[in-house]
Amino acid sequence: MTSFDDIKLQVGTRLQIMLKRGARQVIYYTTLIGYVSGEYLLMKIPFEHGLSVPILAGEHVTLRVFSGMNVFTFVCTLESVYLSPRFYMHLTFPVEIQATALRKAVRVRVDLPVQIKGATQGGSITDISVDGAQITADSALGEVDAKLALSFTFQIKPTNQDVRLETSATIRSLRELPAAKKGAPARFSHGVSFDDIDPTNQVMLQNLVYESLLGGQSKSE
Repeated sequence: MTSFDDIKLQVGTRLQIMLKRGARQVIYYTTLIGYVSGEYLLMKIPFEHGLSVPILAGEHVTLRVFSGMNVFTFVCTLESVYLSPRFYMHLTFPVEIQATALRKAVRVRVDLPVQIKGATQGGSITDISVDGAQITADSALGEVDAKLALSFTFQIKPTNQDVRLETSATIRSLRELPAAKKGAPARFSHGVSFDDIDPTNQVMLQNLVYESLLGGQSKSE
């Protein structure tokens, strides 16, 4: 059985918090600000559009956190909510924790327009993992080991929140693709690794991969 210590949570860790709103489950983000092992957790109240999300003592909430290459999910009950002087909440200490492995090698199929700084053309991300992506473009974006500055937008389910991610990347592989039909121009596929993604966007990207896995869009190496 997975224990709370296995998660290795640190103060300041970002977590997803899932709330039931009627028949829907809505995802927000919260931050761990402290805990007493075996007793309770202290977390920030989520905000949306500059306002605190309405949340009541007694609600059961699902929390999900990415730690290492595992996804940990557990259910807590809100014991108390404090709006002054700081927006935070007490939650029951998790009893049962579910762990799901999320390997870096797992890629998911996507179709995301991507912009490349300084390039006259963009491209499409055709699959993505937590540490890299496959980009298809009409011409080569550079040689192997070349650096790229990428930006792309994707949606977080189920709220369809738009997330724009900007990161540097390194081209690890480059190959010319067969023409889709006779006489059509060749296209190029680039395997890239992400160089530096800030922690907040990393959580968003992990969520994209995880939700795509749930939807059966995984792609083997």
